[in-house]
Amino acid sequence: MLQRKSLHQVILLALFFLMFSGKYFGQDKNTLEFYLTTAEKNSPLLNDYNNRIFSSKIDSLKQRADFGFKVNGIADASYSPQFNGWGYDGNSTINGNNLALLGRVSRDFLGKDNLNTRLQNFSLIIQQILNQKKLSVLNLKRAITEQYILAYSAQEQFAIDKEIIHILDQEDIILKKLTQASVFKQTDYLTFKVMHQQSLLNQKQHEADWQNNYAALQYLSGLVSTDFKKLSAPNIENTGDLDFTKTVYADSFKTDSLKLANDIKIINYDYKPKVSAFADGGYSSALIHTPYKNFGVSVGLSLTVPIYDGHQRKMLIEQKVIETDTKTKYLKYTENQYLQQINLIRNQMQQYQELLKIARTQMKYSQTLIEANLKQLPTGDVRMVDFILSITNYTTLKTGILQYENNLLRLQNNLSNLIVQ
Repeated sequence: MLQRKSLHQVILLALFFLMFSGKYFGQDKNTLEFYLTTAEKNSPLLNDYNNRIFSSKIDSLKQRADFGFKVNGIADASYSPQFNGWGYDGNSTINGNNLALLGRVSRDFLGKDNLNTRLQNFSLIIQQILNQKKLSVLNLKRAITEQYILAYSAQEQFAIDKEIIHILDQEDIILKKLTQASVFKQTDYLTFKVMHQQSLLNQKQHEADWQNNYAALQYLSGLVSTDFKKLSAPNIENTGDLDFTKTVYADSFKTDSLKLANDIKIINYDYKPKVSAFADGGYSSALIHTPYKNFGVSVGLSLTVPIYDGHQRKMLIEQKVIETDTKTKYLKYTENQYLQQINLIRNQMQQYQELLKIARTQMKYSQTLIEANLKQLPTGDVRMVDFILSITNYTTLKTGILQYENNLLRLQNNLSNLIVQ
């Protein structure tokens, strides 16, 4: 009996957890974090970067194998005819009738530093790809966040319209009765109805804007869905450290500089003497004297010494030095633009924060005025034009506050995902 009770409790806890988890994860799908994660997961560009990284790792393994032992099978058969003494020397082992069936093992000898330098080249290529990926992620995050803010702004504007229409719907019933009782003029009531209908039209327009921006958000995130859900307020992470030396731009310059320096090392190694060794064994015969005895082995060494190439080595190194100088100047320019954007964004954020402070103070007075008008409206102690004006001011202020808040979010997005154009 005790075991059944314990099992029953476990089942109830599991069901409760599943219900809670379903609700929780369902809500998570309406957050900025969900769309950022989904967009990164669905991005074909980021997947391309991942595949390029894997491909570069394979290239590194190929490079290592290229300087290891190689085993080849060699088959060669030839016949060189002679006419009246004219033709290849038949006494030569490589002329006349010749048949060779060999197995050859060969290897290029490369110094440890030489090999490590060449392998380091692939590590730097992978790091360059990672830097490109980081910049693409930054662009993607900025675009998704921007679209999310637009969709959320349209959603909140629709909510403001809904609130205003709810007030007008309630007052419409009262005003219609008061107009029939001659408390208000027919023209006053018609003026109210015009504003009421205009508010309904605005709501329809803002609902369409909301749906279009929501659909654009789904599209950018790589989602295929016809669902239309309410979005949570965007939570944009505050950027504490904006040190340029820790940005992807500085990392890219550092990696590119190391890559160029490594390229120069490889150029220098390409002009060093190269030693190769080989060993083969099998059958090789001119098919003249005792061909059944022509089984054997051989070993050999090969030395290649570069002597003259028209000064190409010097020109190649000069090109790398010029490229390094170009990237250094670009880095300095990028750093100046980066710092200038930070100052510009922070100044704009300060301005909108001051505007928000003023607008919220005015909103308190506007709400108080509407409440007073709503109390006096049933008795006819307030003019219709004053009531309409108070509603209009309230709507304008609330829309303005929403716009200021969204502008702050967009600036915060630009600061958190700062991109130098």
